[in-house]
Amino acid sequence: MMEKLQQRGEALAEQRLAEAKSEIKSVLVEELPDDVQVVETELGIQVQAPRLRARLIGNSSLRDIAFLMRAAR
Repeated sequence: MMEKLQQRGEALAEQRLAEAKSEIKSVLVEELPDDVQVVETELGIQVQAPRLRARLIGNSSLRDIAFLMRAAR
C-alpha cells in the first residue's frame, strides 16, 4: 500500500514538473525577443542569445527575468 502511494506521488510530481517546465518555457519564448533561444536540457531550461550578458546589463526587463529564473532554481 505504501509503495503504491509513493509511486503515485512520484508520478504526480514528475507530471507537475513537466507541466511547469512546459509553461515556463512557453512564457519565456513568448516574452523574450526573437533572437533569444530557450532550450530545455538535462540541467533544466537554458536561455541563450548573442551577447546575452551585455543585454542583461542594459535591458531591465531581461534582467528581471534572469533574476526570477535564478530565484526559481
